[in-house]
Amino acid sequence: MKNDSQTIKIQKATQKDIGLFWNLFQLSVKKQFPEYPVKAQKFFLEKYYTKNNLKQWVENRTITLLIAVYNKRIVGYLIANFPYGGVSSVIWLAVQDSFQNKGIGGRLLRKYEMIMKKQGIHKILLTVTNKRNFKFYKRNGYKLGGYIPKNFFGVDDWWLYKEIQAPRY
Repeated sequence: MKNDSQTIKIQKATQKDIGLFWNLFQLSVKKQFPEYPVKAQKFFLEKYYTKNNLKQWVENRTITLLIAVYNKRIVGYLIANFPYGGVSSVIWLAVQDSFQNKGIGGRLLRKYEMIMKKQGIHKILLTVTNKRNFKFYKRNGYKLGGYIPKNFFGVDDWWLYKEIQAPRY
């Protein structure tokens, strides 16, 4: 894998990408988010973020799903909700273990920020459920907005934000 970061393409996912994306999503929910109880992981994978729901949400543009593609494999992703009131929320961000520390997560964030900026969005919010990710988000310009103990699914949450431009309202 010589100079991977240059051969990895960041793009919006289409319905056709959901099958390949689903494999990485399942693995990452189970392995990279151990703070979520098994019951919550099952809820994510079997009830809420199902293949069919994701296909529908991508088609209807209810979510933005960005993928990092390397040699026709999806190695990273970012899922964000539909923006409201000039603010967007990143819900999931993950990179396959063997591709971490190569700048892919930062590229996914920057691509999303660029898309949102063009749409007039002024702020991006996200929730961190594990302190180990603080350095990454701080490096990418995110600031701590608050801490909520035992939040969604009983997991502690740190809310971070980044202002990407002045509000247009």
